[in-house]
Amino acid sequence: MVIAKTTKGKGVSFMENVCGFHGVAPTAEQTEIALEELKHVECCTN
Repeated sequence: MVIAKTTKGKGVSFMENVCGFHGVAPTAEQTEIALEELKHVECCTN
């Protein structure tokens, strides 16, 4: 069994912990903003 504590929208300022974005596609403008913000997120694969 795997139990993980995750954060919805982690790394995107307007999506993080906002339930309204869970399962809903962002607009084209929101996608551009999110991708730009995610360029600066450090990735950990441990």
